[in-house]
Amino acid sequence: MTADALLSPAAVSGFVFGLGLIFSLGPQNLMLIQAGLTRSHPFAVASTGYVSEIALVTMGIGGFGTLLTHNPVISGMLQAACAGFLAWWGARTLLAVSRTSHIETVASGRRSRLRAIGSMLAVTWLNPLAWFEAMFLVGVLSFSYGSEEQVGFAAGFLTASAIKFYGWSLAGVGLSHRFDRPIYRKRMDAIAGLVLILAALLLAANILKGA
Repeated sequence: MTADALLSPAAVSGFVFGLGLIFSLGPQNLMLIQAGLTRSHPFAVASTGYVSEIALVTMGIGGFGTLLTHNPVISGMLQAACAGFLAWWGARTLLAVSRTSHIETVASGRRSRLRAIGSMLAVTWLNPLAWFEAMFLVGVLSFSYGSEEQVGFAAGFLTASAIKFYGWSLAGVGLSHRFDRPIYRKRMDAIAGLVLILAALLLAANILKGA
């Protein structure tokens, strides 16, 4: 890919689209913030999510996004799965608030690192919302451009994704001293759980409206 493709209107559009998803409060972003707040290997968690995002975007521009576009039944099922996943994760977060120590605070160690990485893999590869955003939407939007510009669109989107993954982790690290008390972390979890359930309800309402 040439330098012109990286600076093309398609790349700019992909970057702007990616920026629009930075502030969407989903399980991925919450996991990034949590890893930073607890200093539970935030760079490893962010890198795991970002590499997974690259894989999903590659699948999207490789044709999976268009395949879903031409099959509205599968597309509808994916959106419904997104709503269900958000509702489940929100309820899971709220239920965890009642526990004595919901957020893992293990300082370091192989097991702790593996658990943190495994959690990010779960909220990415088992999360229909991540598939819908990174594979379906990027695939559909990029196919309005030519082959080289399509790659530029994906590159622009992934540039914004890098800001999202590493930015949220760094933000969590920067705020960790303000949330060093378990009560503050539980309050943040409660708010996050409610927002996720609200997002699920709004998505479900949108699906029913379009039915």
